[in-house]
Amino acid sequence: MFTGILTVLSLGLSAQQQNRPFIWASPEERPAILEKIQKEAWAGKIYADFMDQLDRDIKGHQEDPVLFLKNLPFDWDKSQPNQIPPFHLTYHIEDGQHKNLDNATEAEMANARILIRYLQIGVDCGMAYYLTEEEKYAQCATDILYSFIKAVLQSKVSDWQGRGGWLFPDDGFREVREIGYKVPLIYDFVAAFIKKGGRPYDLLKKEKTDFPINEAQEVFRTYSDITINYGMIGSNHPILEAPSLVYNALAIEDEKERERLLSYFLTKSTAYQDALNEMAAIYKEKGDLWPETSQYLNAAASILTRLMLVVNRYEPGLRLGDQYANLLFSLPALDYLVYPNNQLIRWGDGKRTGTPPYSSYEEAYLLGEMDGARGITDEFGPLLTRAINQGRYERDGMLAVLWYDREFEGEEGKLLLPRTDKVDHAGIFLQRNLSATQNPKDGLMCFVGGAHMVHGHAEGMNIELYGRGEVLGVDNGRGRYQQDIHENYSRIFAAHNTVVVNGNSRSDGGWVNLGINTVQLLAMEPMPKEEALSPYHSFSTTSFIDDKGEQAEAYQERTLALIRTSETTGYYVDIFRSKSKFPGQYHDYLYHNIGDRLEILNSDVSLKPTPDRYMANAGLPWVQNQEYRHPGWHFFEDVYSTGAYQKNVRARFIAEKFEKPIYMDLHLPADESREYSQVLAPPTFEAPAPYEDKPTPTLVIRKKGEAWTQPFVVVFEPFDGNSDNHSIRSVEKLEQDGIFKGLRIRSKVAGNILVQYIIAQDKEDHFADKNLGIYFKGSFAVITENADEKLQNVYIGDGEELRYGDINVKPAYPKKSLYQEFR
Repeated sequence: MFTGILTVLSLGLSAQQQNRPFIWASPEERPAILEKIQKEAWAGKIYADFMDQLDRDIKGHQEDPVLFLKNLPFDWDKSQPNQIPPFHLTYHIEDGQHKNLDNATEAEMANARILIRYLQIGVDCGMAYYLTEEEKYAQCATDILYSFIKAVLQSKVSDWQGRGGWLFPDDGFREVREIGYKVPLIYDFVAAFIKKGGRPYDLLKKEKTDFPINEAQEVFRTYSDITINYGMIGSNHPILEAPSLVYNALAIEDEKERERLLSYFLTKSTAYQDALNEMAAIYKEKGDLWPETSQYLNAAASILTRLMLVVNRYEPGLRLGDQYANLLFSLPALDYLVYPNNQLIRWGDGKRTGTPPYSSYEEAYLLGEMDGARGITDEFGPLLTRAINQGRYERDGMLAVLWYDREFEGEEGKLLLPRTDKVDHAGIFLQRNLSATQNPKDGLMCFVGGAHMVHGHAEGMNIELYGRGEVLGVDNGRGRYQQDIHENYSRIFAAHNTVVVNGNSRSDGGWVNLGINTVQLLAMEPMPKEEALSPYHSFSTTSFIDDKGEQAEAYQERTLALIRTSETTGYYVDIFRSKSKFPGQYHDYLYHNIGDRLEILNSDVSLKPTPDRYMANAGLPWVQNQEYRHPGWHFFEDVYSTGAYQKNVRARFIAEKFEKPIYMDLHLPADESREYSQVLAPPTFEAPAPYEDKPTPTLVIRKKGEAWTQPFVVVFEPFDGNSDNHSIRSVEKLEQDGIFKGLRIRSKVAGNILVQYIIAQDKEDHFADKNLGIYFKGSFAVITENADEKLQNVYIGDGEELRYGDINVKPAYPKKSLYQEFR
């Protein structure tokens, strides 16, 4: 269990604590921290490296404080006699329009980066003074703080409450995240030095002067106000701004005012800032996540965890960890939302790679220890032990030295990835089937999803597919914000593996006008996180309403099944139904796969250049973050299309640049009204190294008329090595009265023939074929037999009754699923 520093923490800090510092550390904790640095190798190394770098950083201050301070980005053209000038942090604004700094150039940010670096040196010097009590560090920190206070007070705070700031008039959101929170931390560490007579150096007067405590308090008050009364709610913005609010509030010396400002973090929301109780209400149950994309949802929980620890240290009676435990339990999300190769599933602006926030696990553990909440320590102790033992986590940074210790209660936790999982706010339902070989290349995994959220994409009902160690069927991801490709491709329909209706699927309303409906679950086996019935089968059926704008007006259902046929082989079945209320409707099925090229293997397919096929919307208006060129497929290049083609189609995506070539075979049953296009889509962001800058081969299938009774049906088989390594030998469509009912798939695995009947229909329908001897009532089932037509097993994912020859099986009421072997 925790030792040393935890003994001090358990005593608690009082809200009436007067002896600074107390934001990140207290005088009472110092002996235990110094002992840790001396005895614990990891802490000693972090500290030694930190002090070595800091001594280099402040060498100039020791030699010539005037020159050191003059390198701050002052606007010397506006200087007054014997008065430190304001800062010069301007950036180019076109036509008087507000401009945030997301896409500021390096030149525009150069002065800001200098200021941020100086403030970080100030924070570091403050920590060094706290630990060493050497006044050279306090002097440097105080000089930086004094110069900042004198300069910033000469600037006018913007009156634009949408996103206004102080030094960044059009981007207070960025300012408080990179500048505002550092200033009070410097003060907290050097307040004791100032109190005992320490004086800052004035670079213009070239002498020491009294520290302007009232002016400092005004700076802390102003940065608190920028968070409380500027910005936006209903997103992660209040969380990202909260450190500045908390640290500046705690830097206020008047206790009543300190408590008043701190209440805006704890309980008092405004029109511009959500309080903790409101933000934490998102986490209604254990496992709930912040409703954004992967990197933002984890950052949100990590930031709030740290602030809860800071405020809990200030007033332990709040018991914030125990009170908001579900928020803490969201932290391990990125441990679970991963493919077998440990890459993240991707939705919206989410990243493909990411590391679980182990430092936040430690802070959650600390909160659990402080509050005596065993549920929290029991959760995070084993996870931390596992991460450390496996070399996945190594402490870093001075906060680790101040706060963390080495030992945890609980044996190493085993990370058991469930067969299925979900992300509610993203409409995501995933399936995985890891191999007994324990080789990530033999794992299978897929998901379907789509929803509106901050940083979400208008993606429709999208899928990703994994095979042979790579995410093959990919979401485009995102590059830099506010670029043409980001706004008019990456985050709208054409960049996703979805269906575009009448060429006009689009978003409308909501965050930056990217609103779409949420994918809904109709049936799934196993249900998320539940135990699977079959070692070989799983499926989901979801629905989506495409009704934004006025030209699509479609209802869609998608059945995605994962079928394993051996420890090293398997395939996916994708059945996408789509129908619009409009006459003359047509539907386009899009599938993107990383690789070198797409080949249609049918010898009689003729592809001709059709460069204008997807260009109709290329000239639509584009208003940044408001209006887009839906559906985005005007970015497709090298477009080649067939005319109407009525036979079965076999297509293959080829990725030859891996150590072993990886293929994705597609089997597409015949339909009388299909046209096929192969195109090159823009490069996929964060694609594996051989393909990170290469165009993404993409297949587009157009169905004229409804795609309901004869839906889009694709069987995907990933394999590697050579082009003969595929196991599927044939795919045939099953129909009843002209309506699609399922597939007969014949595979050859390790020299043995498998024949599988996959039935997929509306749950109220039935399928009866006397020649095959099959009857099924329900929505999804799989029958597997060998080459001699001997039944191997049956799987009912969702249904009431299945008959195969003389065998009749029914799930035990009220269950709708069943798996039974007959070998």
